[in-house]
Amino acid sequence: MNDGVPGERDIYAVLDSADSEQPVSAPADRNAAWRLKVAHTFHCSTALGGCGTELTFAIGDVNIPHFRHRSGVTCALGVSGSVADRYTHLAIQNALRDWINAMPGFTCGLEVSVKEGRTDVLATGPNFEAALEVQRSQLSGTARSERTSRYLTRAATVDWLFESTGIDAFKTELAVRGWSLRIWWGWVKQECRIGVSYHAGEDTEPELKAAGGPLEQWRLTAGGLDSEHLRKAKYAVAGRQEALRHRREDEAAAAAEEASDKRRRDAAARRGALDADLALYRQYEEQLRTFSADVDSRWPAKWPALSGSPKQVLWAAGLRVKILGFLHEELANDWLDAERGYPIAQWLAEQESAKYWIEHLRDVRDTFDLLHEYGHR
Repeated sequence: MNDGVPGERDIYAVLDSADSEQPVSAPADRNAAWRLKVAHTFHCSTALGGCGTELTFAIGDVNIPHFRHRSGVTCALGVSGSVADRYTHLAIQNALRDWINAMPGFTCGLEVSVKEGRTDVLATGPNFEAALEVQRSQLSGTARSERTSRYLTRAATVDWLFESTGIDAFKTELAVRGWSLRIWWGWVKQECRIGVSYHAGEDTEPELKAAGGPLEQWRLTAGGLDSEHLRKAKYAVAGRQEALRHRREDEAAAAAEEASDKRRRDAAARRGALDADLALYRQYEEQLRTFSADVDSRWPAKWPALSGSPKQVLWAAGLRVKILGFLHEELANDWLDAERGYPIAQWLAEQESAKYWIEHLRDVRDTFDLLHEYGHR
């Protein structure tokens, strides 16, 4: 019974009858193989889709011990490409059934029909039923959830036992709760082991650890599978989650404090900027007051407050002091004719809009520019 790959020989069979649920693998050791051969007959499993014929157990001096169909036999299982998977899955189911049946008050069934599906293992305890699903092939997290919902219509709990960490459903379960159950089968020792993979450590990227042991180290409860290994994993996951929660709280508190400090700094900076602007504006106003009116009584005695936004007013106040400064100097020193200069000063005193100063007078650099702007207006 080969698996369809040229040059390979299959090592799997069931013992003593075609409908047997006791799978076996051919031992690589020839002495062990001969002991097995004299004690049993070997068949292609009908339960796994095989032809049911008796197989030849070949133990030679060159090739490793293996089973093979007799000449002329055609078998669909032999070319299915899943011989090892099917026999291993059956071996795990049988190991789980034997383990559960050995528990006081428990019975176990395989491939039990449950609402449009079948669960691999259904354990019936004193007051509850528990389903165990052995998953060795790829399965999505969504498919796992859907099947779990169906099984829960009968069983109180459903535990998924994943062979590989590459299965999507395993990754989903691990991401959601931080741990997920595993299953291993060893043909040499004929031993089934259950373990748990779990997230540990306090880093954002967790460390994936695994713990487990023989079936005897586990037990079935109304809450599902339990063992010291699983409790250890749950404790580690809870500790990690608590540590991450504290870290997030600390980070949130630090971020809130930093945001509060920034608001205080920004407010202080704004107050400082406003104080500086106010001091500068007062300086401009004081300069206006120091322009002596002794030159001529026609020099405006009062300069109105400018209107506009704070920034516009400050900008315009600086322009006004600059322009009035050189105008006052030219009038005081008779460099500018009074008949022309004082009307300009009066005209400037009437410009209360900061926007006007910014838009029309910001390019005035000397008396000539001012006379030109006055004449234009």
